Amino acid sequence: MTARMGISLRHDWVDSLLTTQPPLPALEVIFEQWVFASDTALGHLDQLRERYPVLLHCLSMNIGSSDPLDRHYFEQVRTFADRFAVSAVSDHLSWRSIDGAWSLSLLPLPRTEETLAHVAGRLSEAQAFLDRTIALENISQYLPVPGDIPFVEMFNELHRRCGAPIHLDLNNLLVTERWLGESPGAFLEALRADVAWVHVAGHKDVPLPVDDHSRMPSAACMKLLARVPPSVPVILEWDRERPAFRELLPAISRERVAHV
Repeated sequence: MTARMGISLRHDWVDSLLTTQPPLPALEVIFEQWVFASDTALGHLDQLRERYPVLLHCLSMNIGSSDPLDRHYFEQVRTFADRFAVSAVSDHLSWRSIDGAWSLSLLPLPRTEETLAHVAGRLSEAQAFLDRTIALENISQYLPVPGDIPFVEMFNELHRRCGAPIHLDLNNLLVTERWLGESPGAFLEALRADVAWVHVAGHKDVPLPVDDHSRMPSAACMKLLARVPPSVPVILEWDRERPAFRELLPAISRERVAHV
């Protein structure tokens, strides 16, 4: 069984996507890039969601923080998700603020039982408010964090406690491996949580890379993808040094290799 990749939508690709209408399995929309979009832009998104399933990816749920959940933010997410009939919603297993001061980065959490209990409570509250499950993405990690629970077991346990699937980012696993030596293969082997969808991307090939979404997915990334069931949607991310949409078509139109 084979399937093609979808894309994480960027505003400068919309016109080309409406014109070419390639056969994609899904489109990912980043909430923060669209919540304040013009009526015209939202109208274009309406046209796209009539053709493609929409996956909603968020950056600011702040699930791991100790600050109160932002009820207004979640109301906006719920309204947006309902309007565009999104197939799934995700954010990250991370935190971004403390005492109201926000970081531009997604920050890692301690790998402890205390963290699990804290996140599970907030995640359950957020899911109840949205009336949807929320998938959590594995972020890139550049420094060790406290705690001895394996990273993959954080996702397995949150799935068991809250029903939350993982939003699996394969390039983040590869970047983390370069910094911390944690095996992506071992992560996938131990993963028991359901997979909502997958991110693939590329980064500059330097000794200590960052997840900059500036290249096509590497051979190592695609090798990991071969271990994911083909029924799981796959989304290509590209942010820095972004090509014209027509240059993506060969990559997103090619068939995935078989699940192994």
